[in-house]
Amino acid sequence: MIKKMNIETPDKKGLREFGLVTGSLFAALFGLFLPWLFGFSYPLWPWVVACIFIAWGLLAPTSMKWLYHAWMSIALVIGWVNTRIILGLMFYLILTPMGLVMRLFGKNPMAGKPKTAASYRNISPSRPPKQMEHPY
Repeated sequence: MIKKMNIETPDKKGLREFGLVTGSLFAALFGLFLPWLFGFSYPLWPWVVACIFIAWGLLAPTSMKWLYHAWMSIALVIGWVNTRIILGLMFYLILTPMGLVMRLFGKNPMAGKPKTAASYRNISPSRPPKQMEHPY
């Protein structure tokens, strides 16, 4: 299914940014956006989890390596699945109907030579020799 990917561990600064961004997005998504979207009261637990991530990222970013690797592994699997879903939908919702409509109207972009022609060659009009002096 998915080939084993070598996930590189970022440096201390990158892990710190990972902690800060993860905590901030967690608070924004679960503490603000989803309660607002569904009309729930604003819970306290997302803010506690976000503060833990942010503090962890600021105080001991190098100890977040295992969490970073787990997060990226999950992201790779989700990306693999989403790619197949999106490409499948594009094929069946865009390309297939377009092909059916083209067949309905008799258009075939892959059509080769006309039945009356002896060859695929399209003869170009001859150009004057003067044009070769300035080809571009």
